[in-house]
Amino acid sequence: MESRAGRRCRDGPGGMTAEPAAQTGPAAPRAMQDAEELEAYQRGRAAPVSRLDGLDGYLTAVLIGPKFLDPRIWLGDLLGDHALLAAESSREHRAVQAVADHHNRLSETMAQFPGLYRPHLAPHHAGGLDPIFWSLGFLVATRLAPRAWKSVTNPGKPEHAPFQALGPVLFGTAAIAEADVPAVAKAILELREHFKARRNRSMR
Repeated sequence: MESRAGRRCRDGPGGMTAEPAAQTGPAAPRAMQDAEELEAYQRGRAAPVSRLDGLDGYLTAVLIGPKFLDPRIWLGDLLGDHALLAAESSREHRAVQAVADHHNRLSETMAQFPGLYRPHLAPHHAGGLDPIFWSLGFLVATRLAPRAWKSVTNPGKPEHAPFQALGPVLFGTAAIAEADVPAVAKAILELREHFKARRNRSMR
């Protein structure tokens, strides 16, 4: 993706990166690796998701959904279009790279190490894990391709069953036991596989 600043967001076999056309300073910028820093940045701009567990849910929907989404669409939705044009040394650019890094790690784990994949859920105050912010992030991302998602989100459609398996994490309010997380991960990966052919066709 070319911008006025000559930067691109590239989504390829090795993952997605935000790359500048040329180095303008003597040193590479510091990556926004700290979760608290990224969350603070998101809260400061009233982003659709402002927590790391919400970001994980959002990126999960982007990765496993029925339609390939150009990174410019969801990065712009998450961070604002201005962040895609920001200078390499800026906080906005570091936020773009931090989100891209999370996206790439999640994608790699799902594709190459599915047995290790687990959704990032925050601790629940009553014990176990809290799915609420992960589910909000996931559902927000489905709005980027509502027609494509309708085939599984509509209870009247025959394809609803794979989506229904995510009911406890998407629509439940109770804490999820640690012992149940592998089953949730399995349901997420099965939905990813269910959409794989359709998602690949949408890239052409």
